[in-house]
Amino acid sequence: MKILRAILVGILLWVLIFVEISVVQIGLQITGIVGYIIHYILLVPMGILCAWIYYRSKDKTNGFLVGLVMLVTGIILDLVITIPLFMKWDYLGFYSDPFLWVGFLVALVVVGTYDLARKR
Repeated sequence: MKILRAILVGILLWVLIFVEISVVQIGLQITGIVGYIIHYILLVPMGILCAWIYYRSKDKTNGFLVGLVMLVTGIILDLVITIPLFMKWDYLGFYSDPFLWVGFLVALVVVGTYDLARKR
């Protein structure tokens, strides 16, 4: 596994999600379940893009492992940037949201599925 590459692509995914959330939930004021549904729909192409960027190097690492590295990278960025600056240090409130965990699962499955599909 090219760990630095996976981390950099994880940072890219985090930035894309940050921009998407800013536009949809803050800019367009679409919140609640509808906002999450839009987020999940947009998360699929963003995850595919990031997986495509990672796998351009012809790496053969399992996609679920790459997705996990990308996910952990995003979680660290949330801990360092998102929660202190935008959530008023409410770590428990941020990580207790079940919709967040669904998003984590979607991102992981998208990258893992991309790897499985490209192998065929």
